[in-house]
Amino acid sequence: MIAMREDAVKIFFLGVEVYGFGLYTAMGAALGLVVLSLLMRREKWDGGIAALTGVLSLVLGFLVSRLFFGLMDESLGRPLPPWAMLRFNSGGYSMIGALLGACMGGILSAKTMKKPAARMLDLLAPALLLFVACERLGEGYIEDFGVSRTLTGSLLEGSFLAVESGYGWRLATYQLESFAALVLALLLLRDLNRKHRAGDTFVLFLLLYGGVQVLLESLRYDQHMTVKAFVKLQQIMDMMLLGAGVITVAVRAWNSKRRLAVISLIALALSVGIGVAIEFMIDRTQISHYVLYLCFLIDMAVPVWLGIKLRKEE
Repeated sequence: MIAMREDAVKIFFLGVEVYGFGLYTAMGAALGLVVLSLLMRREKWDGGIAALTGVLSLVLGFLVSRLFFGLMDESLGRPLPPWAMLRFNSGGYSMIGALLGACMGGILSAKTMKKPAARMLDLLAPALLLFVACERLGEGYIEDFGVSRTLTGSLLEGSFLAVESGYGWRLATYQLESFAALVLALLLLRDLNRKHRAGDTFVLFLLLYGGVQVLLESLRYDQHMTVKAFVKLQQIMDMMLLGAGVITVAVRAWNSKRRLAVISLIALALSVGIGVAIEFMIDRTQISHYVLYLCFLIDMAVPVWLGIKLRKEE
């Protein structure tokens, strides 16, 4: 029997001792698969496609998540060597890698079962967000993970949104990420009930999750997948998700709504530049973090709103 890590937080579930983080991750995967199966049944997709999608998404999500972390995290000063990547019980994983791998599994399943890949991604999007919502809660069982910088004010001290560490009170960013993912999942489930072209709900996922997560990733200060103590790789990839959503709807509407499409692309480029400037200001100026993050919120909201407007117009 494999010995459990002594440094990991463990809890009892149904009389069995398990990792706290692992339990929430497994619950998230199970919840996502159940919802995905129900959505496929509503689409009248049968023939074992739900089972095939579940297997492929889980396997590829796990592997790509580990690969992304191994290649991009530099907490040891360099990427993980291949032998270390295979030691799955040590190191870490990438959320953005897990989502990308799961989408790859969904597309492969759709191609195999001769179903539209775009519609598969529509159905997969809310299921993935439910997984994210559970996994983020599990991060609370990892010490100093998924939390912010030390809070400079006393506004949130002692509240359920803050955790106390040896350096003071820190924002429990993982709770905000979990709540945001749950809300976005409900919005996407509602969007599925409306008549759209295949792939539109997934585009909404790119816009909303990308924009929200860029902001929330900025709040995290756990050095996960960070290089040179500043560049947060997952934040960059979240911005790429938002960019992919905006570019997709802009290209679709280029002939019919060219002016709005151009404005959306310009706003996207400006939001990247402004976001980088705000990131520098957070640690290098005396400006209130509340003011800076309010500006960051507005900065991200503009391209998201324009993308949603283009999607609706188109």
